[in-house]
Amino acid sequence: MARRVSKKAIAVPEPGTPSPEPPLADDDFVSGLRRELSRTQAVAGARTGEDLTHRAELNRRLLQDLWEVHNQFEEVSVHLTIDPSQTLFATFAEYPTKWTFKENFDFGSVKTIELADRAQGWGGFMMRFWYYRTPEGTSRLRGIFEWCDGESYHRYSGWMRMMSQAVLFDAAEDDVDVRELHRVLKDVVVQWYSAHLERSPEAFVAHLKEKYPKGASYAKESYR
Repeated sequence: MARRVSKKAIAVPEPGTPSPEPPLADDDFVSGLRRELSRTQAVAGARTGEDLTHRAELNRRLLQDLWEVHNQFEEVSVHLTIDPSQTLFATFAEYPTKWTFKENFDFGSVKTIELADRAQGWGGFMMRFWYYRTPEGTSRLRGIFEWCDGESYHRYSGWMRMMSQAVLFDAAEDDVDVRELHRVLKDVVVQWYSAHLERSPEAFVAHLKEKYPKGASYAKESYR
């Protein structure tokens, strides 16, 4: 007797059900993206092994210089704060003038150093140095001074501070001229200090605008 061959039931779609569409042809986006991400990962991995000895020395110099500026301002009762905090990079025998660098602090890992003005009415005045990398892969050190150019009220965001910057210094990390850096620091710090003694920032801001290239301008929340 002939064997009966069973046939699998064929699923019939419900009326009105659209036919499944075939997957889109690969337009090389996925494979291209995968290649780019792999390349980016390789570059990032290579950077983690870079020698940061030179950067560590630059940061030690900057932290020492800016902490001295902090102490000079404190003598005329003007309070500044430094970031990274002095409690991280310094050990004090007699606060704030007698101190040494902590041996276990990783100076090479510091990417940004800031000295901010905390005196009443001087909110937003700040000196900042940071490292950045150009599209060509060159590491550079930039220094700016930032200040508040006033406040304005915005219907949907409330009171906003209008911030401006002057570019004080910008050089390839490997080519930083410490003497030039000190020249700029002395010029700006003397003007900043004088502005506090005169209890007015107008002449200081005019000096920054006249002598140094204009940096970024932006608005940030006022926190009134």
